[in-house]
Amino acid sequence: MSEERSPTMHKIARLFLAAGAAVFLTACQPTVPASSHSAAKASASSRSSEKEAASASSSQDMSALSPKDALAAVNTQLTQTLLGTLYLLKTPPKSGYWQVNSLTSGDVHILQYTASDTGQDVQKDSSPDWQYQLTWRDYTSSDTAAAAVNAEPVQSGLPTVKLGDNVTATQAGGPTARYLHWADDKWVLTVQDSSTHDEAQPLAVKVVSQLAKTTLPVPTDKGAVTLVVPAADTSGQQVVWNDGERLFTFTGQDALATLKQAAALSKTQGAAAEAGD
Repeated sequence: MSEERSPTMHKIARLFLAAGAAVFLTACQPTVPASSHSAAKASASSRSSEKEAASASSSQDMSALSPKDALAAVNTQLTQTLLGTLYLLKTPPKSGYWQVNSLTSGDVHILQYTASDTGQDVQKDSSPDWQYQLTWRDYTSSDTAAAAVNAEPVQSGLPTVKLGDNVTATQAGGPTARYLHWADDKWVLTVQDSSTHDEAQPLAVKVVSQLAKTTLPVPTDKGAVTLVVPAADTSGQQVVWNDGERLFTFTGQDALATLKQAAALSKTQGAAAEAGD
């Protein structure tokens, strides 16, 4: 008769078989040397350090640049990230740098310029202390953008005032506010005096003299300059024009300084326009 194995012997045999299979499978698995894990960690750490170093280097390089070179670097950043036709300041302020803030509010794009002691990369938040601001938005056509300029034509039949350089403005208003209104090619200019000191004409004479030496951006259809004296707030002085379907508005606080900076704006193309060429 054959010997019958007890249930205990069967369990022990199964355990030995399972253990042997586990040892065999483990032996067949490829092994990764500990040095490879260390190398991978070192590589990841190196890449992280390189990114941090590059960021720090960029900031340090910007602060080490001259005001003109720093502004050129900022404009390069802007042309790489913004789309279509742009107008950018390419001359730094008399003392120091331009800090440039670039942001978007709905369908309106905003550039803010603030004088600063150091060169900086483009900032992405709004600046409460900006000196000049350029905004733009796109319309469905050049005609709708031109209509949004809101350039009121010069009316005839009103009293006139000579401003020099063969320029004559019409005069309107009452005791508390006076308006001088004249046209210059595609531009319509308005000087408003909200005081009782009759300051509109002296300012308008200076505007005509300044524009004889500088050139504002060339509108596709229309442009409007509105200057207020005395200045009420940072956006009291406005230069508005359309470049095709895009409407630009440049604002500042001081009338003549705003006009001067608007004339200093340089037309260029953003990344999207360059990519399509």
